Amino acid sequence: MKLRFHDYRYAGSVLDHSSFGTAKAEIVDILQKTSVPLLDPSSLDPNKGGVKRRRRSPLAGDTRYRYFFLPVDQKKLNGLLDSAFRAAGWTPQPLIVDPARSAGPATKLRGDFKKGRLEVEIQFGNMARWYTDVFKFQLSYSLDSIDAAVLVVATQHFANLIDENVAYYERVCRELPWAKMSLTLPIWVIGVEPEDYQAIRECYDKAAARWVEDQGPDRVVPISFTERIAEEPRDEEPNT
Repeated sequence: MKLRFHDYRYAGSVLDHSSFGTAKAEIVDILQKTSVPLLDPSSLDPNKGGVKRRRRSPLAGDTRYRYFFLPVDQKKLNGLLDSAFRAAGWTPQPLIVDPARSAGPATKLRGDFKKGRLEVEIQFGNMARWYTDVFKFQLSYSLDSIDAAVLVVATQHFANLIDENVAYYERVCRELPWAKMSLTLPIWVIGVEPEDYQAIRECYDKAAARWVEDQGPDRVVPISFTERIAEEPRDEEPNT
């Protein structure tokens, strides 16, 4: 995959320190080598590995519902990254609060991966989830469990092909500076996307054609790939 980077509180420079250099290189290597798995464009059943789809209302003067398609296999992508981090010696699903601590209430909060004093969260879920991720970072930092953190999210175009309202890099970079008084640790934000969108586009178009064939062109109309990847998240659309 192709990567973009954002340094919150100079995180990139902090991770260049000898304490983190190897871990930083491992993260970059894992992400760059991970391919984007796709769902089956020939299947109409998302529960059986088919490309997912979402419906939009008809345009004015048209009775046909519009559909866009979500060809990225999010579950498999998470699995590929999980296997790669485990193989590199990262601890998966670390408890944020050590149960041996006697002070404070019990919590079952877990991170994604940890190595030494560095924690990683990979978020391809709903936009609201990344706020939980940075809360976990701050909690780990406050407990003196980590010195820095890494948040991995999709770029906006890539997020639009995973699902609706998925956390994405550009928005994280816009919003993080406003949390400067509450998020006090260095966070290295990495935006990921495919090196080439051609295979994803072909999968999208095949799924769209299969759906129109099944439902009938008089009933449904596909939203184009180009229109979908450029679409603003619905909670950010301007009021009209």
